[in-house]
Amino acid sequence: MKQEIKEKLINKIEQRVVLPEVAMIARVEASLIKGASKYCEDKGYQLILVPHLTKATGACENFSTLFSTSLFEETAYLNQTGQLMLEAFMESFGKTYCWGPSFRKEQKADERHLCEFPLFEIEVADCDLEKLKTEISNIFGNMIDYVEKNCYNELRHLTGNTLHLDELKPPYNSIEYKEAIKKLNSFGLKFGDDLKAEHEQELVRLNNGKPLFITHYPQQIKFFNMRLNRTENLVVNSMDLIMPYSGEAVGAAEREEDFKILLKRLRESDMLRLLKEEIKNEQKFVGVNEGKINEEAEKRFEWYLNIIKEKPIRHAGCGIGINRVTQAILKASDIRHSTAFPLNRETLF
Repeated sequence: MKQEIKEKLINKIEQRVVLPEVAMIARVEASLIKGASKYCEDKGYQLILVPHLTKATGACENFSTLFSTSLFEETAYLNQTGQLMLEAFMESFGKTYCWGPSFRKEQKADERHLCEFPLFEIEVADCDLEKLKTEISNIFGNMIDYVEKNCYNELRHLTGNTLHLDELKPPYNSIEYKEAIKKLNSFGLKFGDDLKAEHEQELVRLNNGKPLFITHYPQQIKFFNMRLNRTENLVVNSMDLIMPYSGEAVGAAEREEDFKILLKRLRESDMLRLLKEEIKNEQKFVGVNEGKINEEAEKRFEWYLNIIKEKPIRHAGCGIGINRVTQAILKASDIRHSTAFPLNRETLF
């Protein structure tokens, strides 16, 4: 993004909406959604309209980032993902997608995080990691082509040219997490450490500045329903796509279809541990014994667990953070420059 435009966007956030550059950014955001949606519609995906108030099943890995509210005296949360809802329709449709807001209670107002952002998600039956990699690559190719075609003038104004878009298009290289850790030896990382923004950007740099898939993360740092690798059960069949400027733009994985493994991983997960702490603070559970708390925590995943128990279908899916993609397209080092309405703890429109 051009320096003079960055300086404009630093101005009072409530006043920047009137800038012509913000209208251009809004057009780029929308075009990415349109490009991804068009691919899915053309390929026979079924759009699912998912709820945005849920119990625990709308949470991503970090349960502490959920916004809680009350729905008729029941604790509810603003949705972070429609993943489990999409998975529920694997038998009916085979391929599903949704898009909408993902809410995160991010404590910092910084260049990396927003409290609300558009998340585009897919789930595909009879799909493994390699097939999923192809689907993600195809969606990205369609998104970038759509933006290039429909936002050419906007991109020229915001970034100077569109030559960098060729570097963002597939195919993408791939590396396993354990190999990535070796490449990052100067950072002192060990197996089981999560990758931070600086690590992701170093890997992109080593990949000639192009997007990169990182696969097979340690199971202890990933969502409980990511499928355990049957050969090396310390890792899950997962992958992230990291981009220049923004880092992780896609979180993806095969989903666990073995009910016994799924239930065991849920019971051992940090998600369930944190949910139990939340339940203890709910008025009707204050003073209730530990056994009842454990029972209630699992009950909040019951509808999903029952689907996997009764209809164990091998499938995989992903979530695409649209503003992380916008960042890469706009060559913006700050995620607040990649959206018309950057919502964080300091800004409420």
